[in-house]
Amino acid sequence: MITHRYQRPKSQELPERRAPLRRPGARLPNLNAVTETKVVDHENQWLRAYETQVKDAFDRITTLAKKLAAMQFNEDFVEVASEKIVNELDIEAPKKLLCSAWTSRLDIKQLISHLTLATYLKFVTNAVQAKPLAHPDCDEFVSFLTACGFHRMDITPCADGRLAHLIRYVLRLPAEIVRRKAYAGAIFAIEDNVAKWAEVELQRQQGVQLEDTKYLKVVAYHFSSIEGDIEGCAAHGSDDLKAAESGRDALYGFQSAVGQIFNRPDAVQCLLIGVDTATDSIYLHVPDNEGLIDIKSPLQATDCIGFNSEQIKTFVDTHSPHASSGMRMLASRLIENNLAQLAYVKFNHNGFYPDFGHAERFIGIGIGFDEIQLRNLMYFGYLTTVEENVTDIDVGLKIFERLNQSRGLATPIVIRFDYYGSVTGARERAIARAFRVSEALKSRYSRQFAAGDIHYLQIVRDLETRDAPQVLGSNIQSLAEDNFL
Repeated sequence: MITHRYQRPKSQELPERRAPLRRPGARLPNLNAVTETKVVDHENQWLRAYETQVKDAFDRITTLAKKLAAMQFNEDFVEVASEKIVNELDIEAPKKLLCSAWTSRLDIKQLISHLTLATYLKFVTNAVQAKPLAHPDCDEFVSFLTACGFHRMDITPCADGRLAHLIRYVLRLPAEIVRRKAYAGAIFAIEDNVAKWAEVELQRQQGVQLEDTKYLKVVAYHFSSIEGDIEGCAAHGSDDLKAAESGRDALYGFQSAVGQIFNRPDAVQCLLIGVDTATDSIYLHVPDNEGLIDIKSPLQATDCIGFNSEQIKTFVDTHSPHASSGMRMLASRLIENNLAQLAYVKFNHNGFYPDFGHAERFIGIGIGFDEIQLRNLMYFGYLTTVEENVTDIDVGLKIFERLNQSRGLATPIVIRFDYYGSVTGARERAIARAFRVSEALKSRYSRQFAAGDIHYLQIVRDLETRDAPQVLGSNIQSLAEDNFL
């Protein structure tokens, strides 16, 4: 059952910052069976190594900036500061920005935004070229998904950065196969998703052999077992029940739209997932044979701690007898995968994240960002125009008022549009969208821009290559002139 806000333990009630009893984190010391295999241990080690490597690169920025601020009036400041930036961050130093410290104080706000956005560019270039989080069993998962009765898995998580690792970490699924498109509150655009369904269906119809399978649409809402009154979904006012119901209703709306527009009422299957962002444990709201989703009686992964694969299957069959056999197969796999993530969180964070609240480093808006599979690294905002998803941007900027503006820093924003280079005019349209979005941001948030509280980087990328993204521009002069353009 969904845990309502009035049942939340307050932070002062948690001795030594431990997970509360009878909540997901409380049982983690007993993890065994499925989650203690050598395969899981090995995967957890390299997932942790990658997460640490990337986040440490961003977290070194503020520490370095403080060091530079303390030495900005030294005679050899530009040379020493440039060397430190190259050595500690492995990116080129913004020489013009550093030189300005000779006649006026070093612009720390602009420096940190420059280093953050340049570090992102380095990160994304490595990610698209090296594919460090490539899943080893993509073909097996496609076969498994087909056996469950589905030809496509499409997940909409909340845009909250604490769900950014949902696919590759929390659910341990291949990001290469599972589609992800995030929205604030996980309330996706139904028309956009119907268009995607139609595109997938057209491709299927052109296939040699048409499988009798369904399109699986998933919504992932979230809550927090620690300080849930304020650390739940911002788009829903940390109201867990509202978040779950809104996700369910969006699924129903999408399913109904496909049925009404294409006369295919049975073409879509839906699944609702709840994620505890403090522990990464999941709730599965499995639909019955009529497609109805029960908000109040989910399958909880923590109830299967210590189970082996067969015991998990028995648990799912017992507690979801009215679900289709394929959905029960999928639910069992998701729970087993999530137990591996709970072992990850237990080993690395003693069962719950110390940054159980927001700790994103930047905002990303546009179309792309598939390589972002790390928790609390970036706040998402998928859109083609500011007007259509203004809520997502408003929520993101509100979060960064607390994260950055309260400390005298700006909000770094990556404006990105990916495209397929083989499609005539695709690159030009992507570039036009990037500039249109930046102009719309300046218009809507003119006060923040005037105060220097928003810094952006515009990039586009050809999805048919492993080339680095192309930088179009930035409102940080040093970022645009010194390095990329």
